[in-house]
Amino acid sequence: MIRSRLQPDTNPYIAFSDLMLNLVFVLIFFVGGILAVGQAGWEQVRYRKAQDAVAQAVRKARLPARPLLLLPGQRNDPPGAQRWVFSSQRMFVGDTAVLTPEGQSALVAFARVLRAQGKHWKRVRIEGHTQTSRPNTPERWGLSAGRASAVAEAFYLKGGVSPNRLAVAARGGQTPYDGRKFDVRNERVEILVEYAQKTN
Repeated sequence: MIRSRLQPDTNPYIAFSDLMLNLVFVLIFFVGGILAVGQAGWEQVRYRKAQDAVAQAVRKARLPARPLLLLPGQRNDPPGAQRWVFSSQRMFVGDTAVLTPEGQSALVAFARVLRAQGKHWKRVRIEGHTQTSRPNTPERWGLSAGRASAVAEAFYLKGGVSPNRLAVAARGGQTPYDGRKFDVRNERVEILVEYAQKTN
């Protein structure tokens, strides 16, 4: 009986089993990697560079009132979106839709940052939010719509953001901040920057 000099006493079944086991492990790691990216949100990963560029520009800008950047997944937003929150306490005069000088300058500065970063995003949606309505009291749609419109006008007239890239929404008290009803933070304006690629 002649034995191979390269692999003496090698059982071909063991070698084949070893090869198949290695392939199974590679496949498991590959599928696990795909699922991990899917869990993180492929669209969020896809637009991460653009989102980081805008966030860094906002941080560098000297805004009189700095907005809060919400983490992805806190709202039911479209893929590749970033949500900024401005509290209404110093943005508006009392219980009105009239911007304070401080609020106006903060919004205009923020709009100019967005305009300078315009190649990264597609559209900005401005949402007005009011305090959660108590039982047997009407929803404050008018106030939330008025505040969102006032912000859009500041973005367009003084911030230089093109109006065809702006959208306005009145949310009233339907979306309490952090899920807490009757919280003072419910009075706010949220600015949703959508990074989805433009359709030509």
